[in-house]
Amino acid sequence: MDTPLAPEVGIDTPDISRELAIQRLKLKQDFKGVAAGGVFAAIVATVIWALGEGGYFWPAWVMLLAAIPIAAQGWAAYGPANRITEDDVQREMARA
Repeated sequence: MDTPLAPEVGIDTPDISRELAIQRLKLKQDFKGVAAGGVFAAIVATVIWALGEGGYFWPAWVMLLAAIPIAAQGWAAYGPANRITEDDVQREMARA
């Protein structure tokens, strides 16, 4: 995720906060698409398995592989923001 740079004014300006909010909303929207695609792939694989002879439940591999991008996108959308605030900068400067 690209975050706008504002070294002279810090990260807490209204314009930058608005841009970051828009980016977070886009990430959440992307997550919904990735999750829907993964669920669709799992359903298709399970239907194919059920229409076949059954046996070994190989759609579990499809589900596992679909879970990887879903988890990554979910972390990007709903995980910690990884934003550096002015308070973080001041705390780090005080440490030195």
